[in-house]
Amino acid sequence: MSIFSRISDIISANLNDMVEGMEDPEKMLKQAVREMESTIAQAKESTAKAMAGQKLLTRELDKNRGQASLWADRAKTAIADSNDDLARKAIARKQEHEKLIVALEEEIAETDQAVQRLRHQLNAMEAKLAEAKRRLTTLSARNRVADLRTKVTEVAEGTSSKGSAFAKFDRMREKVEMAEAQADAMRELGSGTGVGADPALETEHQATDAEVDAELAELKKKVKC
Repeated sequence: MSIFSRISDIISANLNDMVEGMEDPEKMLKQAVREMESTIAQAKESTAKAMAGQKLLTRELDKNRGQASLWADRAKTAIADSNDDLARKAIARKQEHEKLIVALEEEIAETDQAVQRLRHQLNAMEAKLAEAKRRLTTLSARNRVADLRTKVTEVAEGTSSKGSAFAKFDRMREKVEMAEAQADAMRELGSGTGVGADPALETEHQATDAEVDAELAELKKKVKC
């Protein structure tokens, strides 16, 4: 594809159509920006060459105009000197330069049109490039916001999941604490505060048995009597 075809395609391109329906519009725009920058660089080089050629043609035109004027003066001098032969030669040289002047003027006019067209296209391409870069900046910002939202959602979901894990841990801790408390209670019951472990109770039981024996002895005496 020639540079002029690419220039035309870029200028007429619709950025909305370029990215619509694309799986990765940001990547598509980046590629388009790179293509535009490359084409603009080539177009600038072509425009610079055309402008340089125009300058050379202008210099050549000025040179031939000077020569035509010089030979016209020589022809006049020859005529004044009644030297018709020399006057004819001078006029012939003047006419050669005049023909070159006409050709150069036509070529310069065509070159000027080409340069103006290239410069106009360059301006249009640079405007399109600026539009693409603005669109790319906006799209990149939107993608960053979308990524941030996704990460926030993931963190929120992770926190919810961790919260559930924390709740399970708390329940397990409560069960362990209850088991430990029950174990402590069992140890207390088995260490002397439970059945048959209090000396005072044993003394009380001994005192009760003596009373029973004493009453039993009294009854026996009464029965014998």
